Amino acid sequence: MSTNVDPAYADAQGHFANGKYRHVRMPDHQEVSDPKERAELYHNHAIRVHNARLLDPPPTIDVQGFQLVQQETKVDDLLDMEKATTAFYAECSEVVKEITGCAATYVTQHQYRNGYGDLPEGHPKRMKPTPNGSPGRYGGTHSDISPMAENRWDDIVDGRHCAMFNLWRSTDLENDIQVMPLAVLDMTSLDFDDMVAADAWGGAGSKQQHLVSYRLAYNPNQRWYYFPRMTPTEMLVFKQYDTRESDPTLRQVYHGAIPDPTTTDDSPLRQTIEVRVLALFNKEANREERKARYQAEIPERFSDGTVSTWAYR
Repeated sequence: MSTNVDPAYADAQGHFANGKYRHVRMPDHQEVSDPKERAELYHNHAIRVHNARLLDPPPTIDVQGFQLVQQETKVDDLLDMEKATTAFYAECSEVVKEITGCAATYVTQHQYRNGYGDLPEGHPKRMKPTPNGSPGRYGGTHSDISPMAENRWDDIVDGRHCAMFNLWRSTDLENDIQVMPLAVLDMTSLDFDDMVAADAWGGAGSKQQHLVSYRLAYNPNQRWYYFPRMTPTEMLVFKQYDTRESDPTLRQVYHGAIPDPTTTDDSPLRQTIEVRVLALFNKEANREERKARYQAEIPERFSDGTVSTWAYR
């Protein structure tokens, strides 16, 4: 385990959506035929990512949208699909119940990350195939869930309020996370105008589907945090959606991998699992009316005026 003094912050390059997509639907890069537009979909911007371990009091789900918990898993191999989807899913559900006090949970999926996606085939640090076919690459800045996702949860929630949480931890039970830790945005520093609704391919494994998720336009007022050297007994829990929250900026935590300034050539590659757990609460008075109102926040039209067909209100 690491005994290094935690740095106060890390200066990094964040991966942001082009600001021209504010208030319109952003197309998926695979659907953009113009090479110039495709190259300009995203850009990098310098960000300062503060050490969340130094916050006093520590960050919480209710205030910043994320918190660190102790989670000494009893699962000896988190890459074993049978163990991951049974015993580990059960552990994750208990974590969410303890944090939220919810009545019940439903685990929707999990994904693995294990390497860089922009390196050539055969490079030792390139992403590797994962047990469930999920993309192994370390991800850029995004939020996974938009109000459109609620259409897939109708049978699960049965008219109840719900909230989606991402539970993120190492599958390497011997080493601290020393490469590409996860940066999370304090949700109270998010401006609605910077939330960019985007068509995206997504899904738990190799079978991908049309989704609408969120990208982020840069704003200097955004406050970023990370937990340096997360240990094999720590788990990062952060909010991804919440039907109880009328303010769209407080429903989710944007997140993305960043370089760790203490990484060395000998640092073991980060190997992580992220599990999405849907917390179920009390019955809603009028779920369909509320859902329609939230989904109306999502722009339907691209910048050229055409309507996206990837998800319907």
